[in-house]
Amino acid sequence: RVKTTDYIRHEAEEIASRTGRFIPPYRLANLMKTAQRITDLIVRSDVAMTYDEIQLVLGIVQGAVGRAVGKEAE
Repeated sequence: RVKTTDYIRHEAEEIASRTGRFIPPYRLANLMKTAQRITDLIVRSDVAMTYDEIQLVLGIVQGAVGRAVGKEAE
């Protein structure tokens, strides 16, 4: 049976080998809170945005998350 700490260490090493870094889940959660604030700004903005503009902004956010784990967004 594999210990959870060993699995997490292996996962961190594997991601770091692909990306050159590892962002732990708790840190990614903090980053996602920031993304949530951005999303709130988009949908509650005083300046009306089109769906295309919203998709562009969210695509930027999604791309950042994909790069964090070494998987580019499709």
